[in-house]
Formats: sequence, C-alpha cells, structure tokens
Amino acid sequence: MQSTNNWSCGITKIIDTFSGKWQLNILWTIHKNEGIGFNKLRKNIDGISNISLVRSLNILLKDKYISKKIIGDVPPFQSEYHLTNKAKSLLPLLLSLNDWGKHSL
Repeated sequence: MQSTNNWSCGITKIIDTFSGKWQLNILWTIHKNEGIGFNKLRKNIDGISNISLVRSLNILLKDKYISKKIIGDVPPFQSEYHLTNKAKSLLPLLLSLNDWGKHSL
C-alpha cells in the first residue's frame, strides 16, 4: 500500500514501511544483534532470500530505521547494521504489540 507523501494518518505511514514480510523481522534481529553483518543477518532470519533481504534493508535504510556502517579499506568490504534512534523509539510499541498479540489472539 504505497501512500502519497502527504500523510494524513501516522498508521498508514507505518503500514507502508512495515507491510513487507521481512521488515519487522529484520528490525528485531538487528535489535537483538546490534552491529550484525549481512551474512549473519541472513542466517538468523529463516527463509529470507538475498534479494528480499537487500530490498527490505534498503526500505529500512531509506526510512532511517537502520544505519549501515561499511568496514574495511579494501575489498571485500563488510557491512554492519545498527538501529537508529527512530527505530529504538519504536521498540517499546513493538513489545507491547507482541504482548497484546500473545494474549489477545
């Protein structure tokens, strides 16, 4: 559901960012393994393909929920992913939704 840039509803914006199958899983995995690299991230998320991981990471990077740090001066470079303050402020809400989902559904 890609909405316009003139957001009339905050929930719509969140749904647009996190409506993909993997974004919340990626966000949670980075939270649990701060500074995680691409390959370890892929191994920690069962069933995700390389292309799905790349696309989802790009969405989260574009929306500034995660940051990417490049390590190394010469190839092969390594990347590390970190949560931004924006994502960290979302974590308590996700934990509440998790608890609600466990007990209400």
